[in-house]
Amino acid sequence: MARPPCRRRLLPAHLDTLAGRILALLIGMSLVLILGGGLILQDERKDRFEERNLAYLIDDVTTLVWLLQDASTDERARVIERFSRTGDQIDVTAAPSLGLNWPWRHAVEHVIHHKLRSALGIEDRESLRVRVEIDERRGDTEAKRPEPPPDVHPSHQDNRPTAGIDGRLQDREETQPSPSMDPRQLRENIRTHDVKAIVICARLRDGDWVNFRTTRIDQPPPWAGKTLQLLGLLLVAAIGTGLFIARKTARSMADLAEAAHRFGHGEDPPRLREHGPREVRETIRAINQMQERLHKHIQDRSRLLAAVSHDLRTPITILRLRAEYIDDTDMREKTLATLEEMEAILSATLGFARDEAADEAARSTDLAALVQTLVDDHVDLGGEVAYEGPERLVARCRPVSLKRAISNLIDNAVKYGGRVRVTVREEPGSRVIQIDDAGPGIPDAQIEKVFEPFFRLEASRSRETGGTGLGLAVARTIVHAHGGMLRLTNRPEGGLRVSIRLPEQEK
Repeated sequence: MARPPCRRRLLPAHLDTLAGRILALLIGMSLVLILGGGLILQDERKDRFEERNLAYLIDDVTTLVWLLQDASTDERARVIERFSRTGDQIDVTAAPSLGLNWPWRHAVEHVIHHKLRSALGIEDRESLRVRVEIDERRGDTEAKRPEPPPDVHPSHQDNRPTAGIDGRLQDREETQPSPSMDPRQLRENIRTHDVKAIVICARLRDGDWVNFRTTRIDQPPPWAGKTLQLLGLLLVAAIGTGLFIARKTARSMADLAEAAHRFGHGEDPPRLREHGPREVRETIRAINQMQERLHKHIQDRSRLLAAVSHDLRTPITILRLRAEYIDDTDMREKTLATLEEMEAILSATLGFARDEAADEAARSTDLAALVQTLVDDHVDLGGEVAYEGPERLVARCRPVSLKRAISNLIDNAVKYGGRVRVTVREEPGSRVIQIDDAGPGIPDAQIEKVFEPFFRLEASRSRETGGTGLGLAVARTIVHAHGGMLRLTNRPEGGLRVSIRLPEQEK
Protein backbone atom coordinates (compact mmCIF):
# COMPACT_ATOMS: atom_id res chain seq x y z
CA MET A 1 0.00 0.00 0.00
CA ALA A 2 1.44 3.35 -1.01
CA ARG A 3 2.23 5.68 1.81
CA PRO A 4 0.35 9.00 1.84
CA PRO A 5 2.40 11.97 0.73
CA CYS A 6 3.99 13.90 3.58
CA ARG A 7 2.61 17.37 4.13
CA ARG A 8 5.08 20.13 4.67
CA ARG A 9 5.17 21.08 8.32
CA LEU A 10 4.17 24.69 8.75
CA LEU A 11 4.37 24.79 12.55
CA PRO A 12 7.38 24.32 14.82
CA ALA A 13 7.86 20.88 16.31
CA HIS A 14 6.70 21.91 19.80
CA LEU A 15 3.43 23.26 18.31
CA ASP A 16 2.77 20.01 16.48
CA THR A 17 1.55 18.40 19.71
CA LEU A 18 -1.81 18.73 21.42
CA ALA A 19 -0.21 20.12 24.59
CA GLY A 20 1.78 22.68 22.61
CA ARG A 21 -1.27 23.94 20.74
CA ILE A 22 -3.43 24.16 23.87
CA LEU A 23 -0.66 26.02 25.68
CA ALA A 24 -0.09 28.37 22.72
CA LEU A 25 -3.84 29.06 22.55
CA LEU A 26 -4.06 29.87 26.28
CA ILE A 27 -0.95 32.06 26.18
CA GLY A 28 -2.25 33.91 23.13
CA MET A 29 -5.63 34.51 24.75
CA SER A 30 -3.95 35.64 27.98
CA LEU A 31 -1.72 38.07 26.11
CA VAL A 32 -4.68 39.49 24.19
CA LEU A 33 -6.69 39.92 27.40
CA ILE A 34 -3.78 41.44 29.32
CA LEU A 35 -2.76 43.80 26.52
CA GLY A 36 -6.35 44.76 25.76
CA GLY A 37 -7.09 45.31 29.42
CA GLY A 38 -3.87 47.30 29.75
CA LEU A 39 -4.84 49.59 26.86
CA ILE A 40 -8.29 50.14 28.33
CA LEU A 41 -6.79 50.76 31.75
CA GLN A 42 -4.22 53.14 30.27
CA ASP A 43 -6.94 55.14 28.55
CA GLU A 44 -8.99 55.33 31.73
CA ARG A 45 -5.89 56.27 33.70
CA LYS A 46 -5.19 59.03 31.21
CA ASP A 47 -8.72 60.40 31.48
CA ARG A 48 -8.64 60.35 35.27
CA PHE A 49 -5.14 61.75 35.31
CA GLU A 50 -6.10 64.75 33.15
CA GLU A 51 -9.01 65.59 35.43
CA ARG A 52 -6.86 65.05 38.49
CA ASN A 53 -4.06 67.15 37.03
CA LEU A 54 -6.34 70.13 36.59
CA ALA A 55 -7.63 69.71 40.13
CA TYR A 56 -4.08 69.39 41.45
CA LEU A 57 -3.07 72.41 39.40
CA ILE A 58 -5.77 74.52 41.03
CA ASP A 59 -4.78 73.21 44.47
CA ASP A 60 -1.06 73.79 43.88
CA VAL A 61 -1.51 77.34 42.63
CA THR A 62 -4.01 78.16 45.38
CA THR A 63 -1.72 76.79 48.08
CA LEU A 64 1.30 78.52 46.55
CA VAL A 65 -0.43 81.89 46.43
CA TRP A 66 -1.67 81.61 50.00
CA LEU A 67 1.78 80.65 51.25
CA LEU A 68 3.44 83.53 49.42
CA GLN A 69 0.88 86.20 50.35
CA ASP A 70 2.50 87.61 53.51
CA ALA A 71 5.76 85.64 53.53
CA SER A 72 9.13 87.29 53.86
CA THR A 73 11.73 87.10 51.14
CA ASP A 74 13.50 84.14 52.76
CA GLU A 75 10.23 82.31 53.37
CA ARG A 76 9.17 82.87 49.77
CA ALA A 77 12.47 81.41 48.57
CA ARG A 78 11.91 78.26 50.65
CA VAL A 79 8.32 77.89 49.42
CA ILE A 80 9.36 78.35 45.79
CA GLU A 81 12.17 75.80 46.20
CA ARG A 82 9.78 73.23 47.61
CA PHE A 83 7.14 73.70 44.90
CA SER A 84 9.76 73.68 42.15
CA ARG A 85 10.81 70.11 42.96
CA THR A 86 8.02 68.78 40.73
CA GLY A 87 9.58 70.44 37.69
CA ASP A 88 7.35 73.53 37.69
CA GLN A 89 8.91 76.95 37.04
CA ILE A 90 8.03 79.49 39.79
CA ASP A 91 9.24 82.99 40.53
CA VAL A 92 7.99 86.22 42.13
CA THR A 93 8.42 89.42 40.15
CA ALA A 94 7.21 92.99 40.25
CA ALA A 95 5.37 92.59 36.93
CA PRO A 96 3.45 89.61 35.49
CA SER A 97 4.98 87.53 32.75
CA LEU A 98 1.66 87.52 30.89
CA GLY A 99 -0.47 90.25 29.45
CA LEU A 100 -4.23 90.50 29.80
CA ASN A 101 -6.23 87.38 29.17
CA TRP A 102 -9.16 88.83 27.31
CA PRO A 103 -10.20 87.74 24.75
CA TRP A 104 -9.50 84.10 25.63
CA ARG A 105 -7.29 82.27 23.14
CA HIS A 106 -8.23 78.84 24.47
CA ALA A 107 -11.23 77.43 26.34
CA VAL A 108 -8.91 75.86 28.93
CA GLU A 109 -7.71 79.32 29.92
CA HIS A 110 -11.30 80.30 30.67
CA VAL A 111 -11.90 77.20 32.82
CA ILE A 112 -8.69 77.54 34.84
CA HIS A 113 -9.19 81.28 35.30
CA HIS A 114 -12.74 80.73 36.53
CA LYS A 115 -11.73 77.98 38.99
CA LEU A 116 -8.72 79.88 40.37
CA ARG A 117 -10.68 83.09 40.91
CA SER A 118 -13.24 81.11 42.87
CA ALA A 119 -10.57 79.30 44.88
CA LEU A 120 -8.51 82.42 45.67
CA GLY A 121 -11.45 84.77 46.10
CA ILE A 122 -10.09 87.25 43.57
CA GLU A 123 -12.65 89.84 42.48
CA ASP A 124 -10.46 91.72 40.05
CA ARG A 125 -10.28 89.71 36.84
CA GLU A 126 -7.00 91.32 35.83
CA SER A 127 -5.26 90.20 39.05
CA LEU A 128 -5.21 86.63 37.69
CA ARG A 129 -3.91 85.79 34.24
CA VAL A 130 -3.79 82.40 32.52
CA ARG A 131 -2.16 81.41 29.25
CA VAL A 132 -2.15 77.99 27.57
CA GLU A 133 0.85 77.15 25.39
CA ILE A 134 -0.10 75.14 22.31
CA ASP A 135 2.09 72.95 20.14
CA GLU A 136 1.92 74.96 16.91
CA ARG A 137 3.06 71.94 14.85
CA ARG A 138 -0.38 70.40 15.24
CA GLY A 139 -1.81 72.78 12.66
CA ASP A 140 -5.07 74.50 13.48
CA THR A 141 -4.88 75.44 17.11
CA GLU A 142 -7.67 77.94 17.20
CA ALA A 143 -9.79 77.10 20.21
CA LYS A 144 -13.33 77.67 21.11
CA ARG A 145 -13.74 81.12 22.58
CA PRO A 146 -16.52 81.08 25.18
CA GLU A 147 -18.23 84.10 26.58
CA PRO A 148 -16.47 85.59 29.59
CA PRO A 149 -17.79 84.09 32.80
CA PRO A 150 -19.65 86.25 35.25
CA ASP A 151 -17.63 87.63 38.09
CA VAL A 152 -17.42 85.24 40.95
CA HIS A 153 -17.89 86.43 44.48
CA PRO A 154 -15.04 85.70 46.91
CA SER A 155 -17.33 83.52 48.95
CA HIS A 156 -17.39 80.97 46.10
CA GLN A 157 -14.41 79.03 47.32
CA ASP A 158 -13.67 75.35 46.98
CA ASN A 159 -13.27 72.98 49.89
CA ARG A 160 -9.88 71.60 48.93
CA PRO A 161 -7.42 72.04 51.79
CA THR A 162 -4.96 74.91 51.28
CA ALA A 163 -2.12 75.75 53.58
CA GLY A 164 -1.71 79.17 55.05
CA ILE A 165 1.54 80.88 55.84
CA ASP A 166 1.48 79.35 59.28
CA GLY A 167 1.24 75.83 57.82
CA ARG A 168 -2.33 75.20 58.92
CA LEU A 169 -4.83 73.76 56.41
CA GLN A 170 -7.94 75.69 55.53
CA ASP A 171 -11.11 74.27 53.91
CA ARG A 172 -12.82 75.91 50.97
CA GLU A 173 -16.04 75.14 49.13
CA GLU A 174 -15.93 72.81 46.15
CA THR A 175 -15.12 74.70 42.99
CA GLN A 176 -17.97 74.31 40.56
CA PRO A 177 -16.95 73.52 36.96
CA SER A 178 -17.51 76.21 34.40
CA PRO A 179 -20.95 75.89 32.86
CA SER A 180 -19.42 76.40 29.44
CA MET A 181 -17.35 73.15 29.47
CA ASP A 182 -17.77 69.81 31.27
CA PRO A 183 -14.74 67.66 32.23
CA ARG A 184 -15.03 65.45 29.11
CA GLN A 185 -15.13 68.49 26.83
CA LEU A 186 -12.16 69.88 28.67
CA ARG A 187 -10.15 66.67 28.12
CA GLU A 188 -11.04 66.59 24.46
CA ASN A 189 -10.08 70.26 24.13
CA ILE A 190 -6.70 69.62 25.73
CA ARG A 191 -6.02 66.59 23.48
CA THR A 192 -7.27 68.28 20.32
CA HIS A 193 -5.09 71.36 20.75
CA ASP A 194 -2.11 69.50 22.21
CA VAL A 195 -1.62 71.68 25.30
CA LYS A 196 2.04 71.50 26.27
CA ALA A 197 2.18 74.01 29.14
CA ILE A 198 0.02 76.30 31.28
CA VAL A 199 1.28 79.63 32.63
CA ILE A 200 -0.51 81.34 35.54
CA CYS A 201 0.22 84.80 37.00
CA ALA A 202 -1.47 85.86 40.26
CA ARG A 203 -1.06 89.19 42.03
CA LEU A 204 -0.19 89.11 45.72
CA ARG A 205 -1.45 91.59 48.28
CA ASP A 206 1.86 93.51 48.30
CA GLY A 207 1.61 94.09 44.56
CA ASP A 208 4.15 91.45 43.48
CA TRP A 209 3.23 88.79 40.98
CA VAL A 210 3.80 85.03 41.32
CA ASN A 211 4.50 83.45 37.95
CA PHE A 212 3.76 79.70 37.69
CA ARG A 213 4.48 77.52 34.63
CA THR A 214 3.74 73.79 34.52
CA THR A 215 3.80 71.04 31.90
CA ARG A 216 2.01 68.49 34.11
CA ILE A 217 -1.29 68.66 32.27
CA ASP A 218 -1.53 65.89 29.66
CA GLN A 219 1.17 63.41 30.65
CA PRO A 220 -0.18 60.22 32.20
CA PRO A 221 2.16 58.72 34.76
CA PRO A 222 4.31 55.76 33.71
CA TRP A 223 3.23 52.29 34.66
CA ALA A 224 4.09 51.65 38.26
CA GLY A 225 6.39 48.79 39.12
CA LYS A 226 3.66 47.03 41.08
CA THR A 227 1.30 47.24 38.10
CA LEU A 228 3.88 45.69 35.79
CA GLN A 229 4.65 43.03 38.37
CA LEU A 230 0.95 42.23 38.67
CA LEU A 231 0.55 41.94 34.89
CA GLY A 232 3.64 39.72 34.73
CA LEU A 233 2.30 37.58 37.57
CA LEU A 234 -1.02 37.20 35.76
CA LEU A 235 0.79 36.12 32.60
CA VAL A 236 2.92 33.61 34.50
CA ALA A 237 -0.19 32.27 36.25
CA ALA A 238 -1.97 31.93 32.90
CA ILE A 239 1.02 30.11 31.39
CA GLY A 240 1.30 27.81 34.41
CA THR A 241 -2.42 27.01 34.36
CA GLY A 242 -2.33 26.45 30.62
CA LEU A 243 0.70 24.17 30.92
CA PHE A 244 -1.01 22.10 33.62
CA ILE A 245 -4.24 21.74 31.63
CA ALA A 246 -2.37 21.02 28.40
CA ARG A 247 -0.16 18.35 29.98
CA LYS A 248 -3.12 16.66 31.67
CA THR A 249 -5.13 16.61 28.45
CA ALA A 250 -2.19 15.53 26.32
CA ARG A 251 -1.20 12.78 28.79
CA SER A 252 -4.57 11.04 28.47
CA MET A 253 -4.34 11.25 24.67
CA ALA A 254 -0.74 9.99 24.71
CA ASP A 255 -1.74 7.00 26.88
CA LEU A 256 -4.57 6.21 24.48
CA ALA A 257 -2.28 6.45 21.44
CA GLU A 258 0.36 4.25 23.07
CA ALA A 259 -2.18 1.56 24.00
CA ALA A 260 -3.67 1.59 20.48
CA HIS A 261 -0.17 1.37 18.99
CA ARG A 262 0.77 -1.59 21.17
CA PHE A 263 -2.52 -3.35 20.50
CA GLY A 264 -2.07 -2.82 16.78
CA HIS A 265 1.33 -4.49 16.98
CA GLY A 266 0.02 -7.68 18.54
CA GLU A 267 0.54 -6.87 22.20
CA ASP A 268 -2.11 -7.11 24.87
CA PRO A 269 -1.77 -3.87 26.86
CA PRO A 270 -3.54 -3.57 30.22
CA ARG A 271 -6.87 -1.84 30.49
CA LEU A 272 -6.45 1.91 30.22
CA ARG A 273 -7.37 4.14 33.13
CA GLU A 274 -10.25 6.41 32.14
CA HIS A 275 -9.04 9.95 32.77
CA GLY A 276 -8.93 13.31 31.04
CA PRO A 277 -11.79 15.30 29.47
CA ARG A 278 -15.17 13.64 28.94
CA GLU A 279 -14.62 13.05 25.23
CA VAL A 280 -11.25 11.42 25.92
CA ARG A 281 -12.73 9.28 28.70
CA GLU A 282 -15.48 8.06 26.38
CA THR A 283 -12.91 7.23 23.71
CA ILE A 284 -10.77 5.32 26.22
CA ARG A 285 -13.84 3.42 27.43
CA ALA A 286 -14.71 2.47 23.84
CA ILE A 287 -11.12 1.36 23.16
CA ASN A 288 -11.11 -0.78 26.32
CA GLN A 289 -14.40 -2.43 25.37
CA MET A 290 -13.24 -3.03 21.80
CA GLN A 291 -9.99 -4.55 23.04
CA GLU A 292 -11.80 -6.86 25.44
CA ARG A 293 -14.30 -8.01 22.79
CA LEU A 294 -11.59 -8.57 20.20
CA HIS A 295 -9.37 -10.42 22.65
CA LYS A 296 -12.28 -12.62 23.71
CA HIS A 297 -13.14 -13.31 20.07
CA ILE A 298 -9.57 -14.38 19.28
CA GLN A 299 -9.41 -16.58 22.36
CA ASP A 300 -12.75 -18.21 21.56
CA ARG A 301 -11.70 -18.84 17.96
CA SER A 302 -8.38 -20.32 19.02
CA ARG A 303 -9.99 -22.58 21.61
CA LEU A 304 -12.62 -23.73 19.11
CA LEU A 305 -9.98 -24.47 16.49
CA ALA A 306 -7.86 -26.36 19.02
CA ALA A 307 -10.88 -28.32 20.25
CA VAL A 308 -11.92 -29.32 16.73
CA SER A 309 -8.37 -30.35 15.83
CA HIS A 310 -8.04 -32.35 19.03
CA ASP A 311 -11.39 -34.07 18.61
CA LEU A 312 -10.52 -35.12 15.06
CA ARG A 313 -7.51 -37.07 16.30
CA THR A 314 -9.72 -39.84 17.68
CA PRO A 315 -11.53 -40.68 14.41
CA ILE A 316 -8.23 -40.40 12.50
CA THR A 317 -6.65 -42.89 14.89
CA ILE A 318 -9.63 -45.25 14.42
CA LEU A 319 -9.34 -44.91 10.65
CA ARG A 320 -5.62 -45.65 10.87
CA LEU A 321 -6.32 -48.90 12.79
CA ARG A 322 -9.00 -49.95 10.28
CA ALA A 323 -6.71 -49.13 7.36
CA GLU A 324 -4.26 -51.69 8.65
CA TYR A 325 -6.81 -54.43 7.88
CA ILE A 326 -7.20 -53.49 4.23
CA ASP A 327 -6.04 -56.42 2.14
CA ASP A 328 -5.15 -54.39 -0.92
CA THR A 329 -1.59 -53.22 -0.24
CA ASP A 330 -1.72 -50.30 -2.65
CA MET A 331 -5.04 -49.08 -1.26
CA ARG A 332 -3.79 -49.52 2.31
CA GLU A 333 -0.69 -47.41 1.69
CA LYS A 334 -2.63 -44.63 -0.04
CA THR A 335 -5.16 -44.56 2.81
CA LEU A 336 -2.42 -44.42 5.45
CA ALA A 337 -0.65 -41.64 3.52
CA THR A 338 -3.85 -39.64 3.39
CA LEU A 339 -4.40 -40.15 7.11
CA GLU A 340 -0.84 -39.06 7.83
CA GLU A 341 -1.40 -35.92 5.80
CA MET A 342 -4.61 -35.20 7.68
CA GLU A 343 -2.79 -35.72 10.97
CA ALA A 344 -0.01 -33.37 9.85
CA ILE A 345 -2.60 -30.72 8.98
CA LEU A 346 -4.29 -31.18 12.34
CA SER A 347 -0.94 -30.92 14.12
CA ALA A 348 -0.12 -27.69 12.28
CA THR A 349 -3.57 -26.28 13.00
CA LEU A 350 -3.36 -27.28 16.65
CA GLY A 351 0.09 -25.75 16.92
CA PHE A 352 -1.12 -22.50 15.37
CA ALA A 353 -4.11 -22.33 17.73
CA ARG A 354 -1.86 -23.12 20.68
CA ASP A 355 0.49 -20.28 19.73
CA GLU A 356 -2.41 -17.82 19.47
CA ALA A 357 -3.84 -18.90 22.81
CA ALA A 358 -0.44 -18.65 24.49
CA ASP A 359 -0.70 -14.81 24.45
CA GLU A 360 3.06 -14.27 24.45
CA ALA A 361 4.25 -10.91 25.77
CA ALA A 362 6.43 -8.71 23.60
CA ARG A 363 9.92 -7.91 24.82
CA SER A 364 13.21 -6.54 23.55
CA THR A 365 15.00 -9.28 21.59
CA ASP A 366 18.27 -9.50 19.73
CA LEU A 367 16.80 -10.09 16.28
CA ALA A 368 20.20 -10.73 14.69
CA ALA A 369 21.02 -13.46 17.21
CA LEU A 370 17.59 -15.07 16.76
CA VAL A 371 18.03 -15.28 12.96
CA GLN A 372 21.63 -16.50 13.23
CA THR A 373 20.47 -19.32 15.51
CA LEU A 374 17.88 -20.43 12.95
CA VAL A 375 20.46 -20.28 10.16
CA ASP A 376 22.91 -22.37 12.18
CA ASP A 377 20.19 -24.95 12.90
CA HIS A 378 19.43 -25.36 9.21
CA VAL A 379 23.12 -25.57 8.38
CA ASP A 380 23.47 -28.36 10.97
CA LEU A 381 20.64 -30.20 9.19
CA GLY A 382 22.53 -30.01 5.90
CA GLY A 383 20.90 -26.93 4.39
CA GLU A 384 22.89 -24.46 2.31
CA VAL A 385 21.98 -21.33 4.27
CA ALA A 386 24.11 -18.19 4.78
CA TYR A 387 23.60 -15.23 7.11
CA GLU A 388 24.33 -11.60 6.23
CA GLY A 389 23.80 -8.78 8.71
CA PRO A 390 24.96 -7.19 11.96
CA GLU A 391 26.08 -9.10 15.01
CA ARG A 392 23.44 -7.42 17.14
CA LEU A 393 20.16 -5.73 16.29
CA VAL A 394 17.57 -5.24 19.03
CA ALA A 395 13.84 -5.19 18.24
CA ARG A 396 10.72 -5.43 20.36
CA CYS A 397 8.81 -8.57 19.40
CA ARG A 398 7.33 -11.85 20.59
CA PRO A 399 10.39 -14.02 20.01
CA VAL A 400 8.75 -17.47 20.16
CA SER A 401 6.07 -16.75 17.56
CA LEU A 402 8.43 -14.72 15.37
CA LYS A 403 10.99 -17.51 15.50
CA ARG A 404 8.36 -19.94 14.27
CA ALA A 405 7.40 -17.64 11.37
CA ILE A 406 11.02 -17.15 10.24
CA SER A 407 11.73 -20.86 10.64
CA ASN A 408 8.77 -21.74 8.39
CA LEU A 409 10.02 -19.33 5.74
CA ILE A 410 13.57 -20.66 5.84
CA ASP A 411 12.22 -24.24 5.69
CA ASN A 412 10.28 -23.40 2.53
CA ALA A 413 13.30 -21.67 0.99
CA VAL A 414 15.61 -24.61 1.73
CA LYS A 415 13.05 -27.15 0.55
CA TYR A 416 12.12 -25.42 -2.72
CA GLY A 417 14.98 -23.05 -3.45
CA GLY A 418 18.21 -24.86 -2.60
CA ARG A 419 20.71 -22.14 -1.71
CA VAL A 420 19.39 -19.58 0.75
CA ARG A 421 20.73 -16.23 1.97
CA VAL A 422 19.15 -14.60 5.00
CA THR A 423 19.80 -10.87 5.41
CA VAL A 424 19.01 -8.74 8.45
CA ARG A 425 19.33 -4.94 8.31
CA GLU A 426 18.06 -1.79 9.94
CA GLU A 427 16.19 0.86 7.99
CA PRO A 428 14.68 4.12 9.18
CA GLY A 429 11.72 3.20 11.35
CA SER A 430 11.87 -0.55 10.73
CA ARG A 431 13.80 -3.82 10.93
CA VAL A 432 14.02 -5.88 7.74
CA ILE A 433 14.55 -9.66 7.38
CA GLN A 434 15.09 -10.78 3.81
CA ILE A 435 15.20 -14.43 2.67
CA ASP A 436 16.44 -15.10 -0.89
CA ASP A 437 16.49 -18.52 -2.50
CA ALA A 438 17.62 -19.90 -5.88
CA GLY A 439 14.42 -21.77 -6.71
CA PRO A 440 11.96 -21.37 -9.57
CA GLY A 441 9.94 -18.67 -7.82
CA ILE A 442 6.16 -18.34 -7.82
CA PRO A 443 3.92 -17.20 -10.69
CA ASP A 444 2.90 -13.59 -10.13
CA ALA A 445 -0.79 -14.47 -10.35
CA GLN A 446 -0.47 -16.88 -7.42
CA ILE A 447 1.72 -14.82 -5.05
CA GLU A 448 -1.25 -13.66 -2.96
CA LYS A 449 -3.01 -17.03 -3.12
CA VAL A 450 -0.14 -18.85 -1.42
CA PHE A 451 -1.00 -17.00 1.80
CA GLU A 452 -4.43 -18.61 1.91
CA PRO A 453 -4.67 -21.49 4.43
CA PHE A 454 -4.15 -24.98 2.93
CA PHE A 455 -3.31 -23.58 -0.51
CA ARG A 456 -0.49 -25.45 -2.28
CA LEU A 457 1.07 -24.93 -5.67
CA GLU A 458 0.67 -27.57 -8.35
CA ALA A 459 4.31 -27.37 -9.53
CA SER A 460 7.32 -28.24 -7.44
CA ARG A 461 5.52 -27.09 -4.29
CA SER A 462 2.79 -29.78 -4.59
CA ARG A 463 1.39 -32.34 -2.19
CA GLU A 464 4.01 -34.95 -3.09
CA THR A 465 6.82 -32.75 -1.84
CA GLY A 466 5.16 -32.33 1.54
CA GLY A 467 3.72 -29.36 3.33
CA THR A 468 0.29 -28.60 4.72
CA GLY A 469 -0.35 -25.24 3.08
CA LEU A 470 -0.37 -23.47 6.45
CA GLY A 471 3.26 -22.35 6.67
CA LEU A 472 2.96 -19.05 4.79
CA ALA A 473 -0.47 -18.30 6.28
CA VAL A 474 0.88 -18.81 9.79
CA ALA A 475 3.99 -16.73 9.05
CA ARG A 476 1.98 -13.84 7.64
CA THR A 477 -0.45 -13.91 10.56
CA ILE A 478 2.44 -13.72 13.02
CA VAL A 479 4.12 -10.87 11.15
CA HIS A 480 0.86 -8.94 10.93
CA ALA A 481 0.34 -9.47 14.65
CA HIS A 482 3.63 -7.59 15.12
CA GLY A 483 2.31 -4.72 13.02
CA GLY A 484 4.67 -5.72 10.24
CA MET A 485 4.42 -6.68 6.59
CA LEU A 486 5.39 -9.87 4.71
CA ARG A 487 5.86 -9.72 0.93
CA LEU A 488 6.87 -12.22 -1.74
CA THR A 489 8.61 -11.06 -4.92
CA ASN A 490 10.37 -12.86 -7.74
CA ARG A 491 13.98 -11.79 -8.12
CA PRO A 492 15.14 -10.67 -11.59
CA GLU A 493 18.12 -13.01 -11.40
CA GLY A 494 15.85 -15.91 -10.43
CA GLY A 495 14.47 -17.25 -7.22
CA LEU A 496 12.02 -15.96 -4.64
CA ARG A 497 12.55 -13.16 -2.14
CA VAL A 498 10.62 -13.09 1.12
CA SER A 499 10.73 -9.73 2.92
CA ILE A 500 9.64 -9.20 6.50
CA ARG A 501 9.43 -5.58 7.65
CA LEU A 502 8.86 -5.03 11.35
CA PRO A 503 8.13 -1.50 12.57
CA GLU A 504 10.50 0.01 15.09
CA GLN A 505 8.89 0.22 18.50
CA GLU A 506 9.86 1.76 21.81
CA LYS A 507 12.09 -0.47 23.86
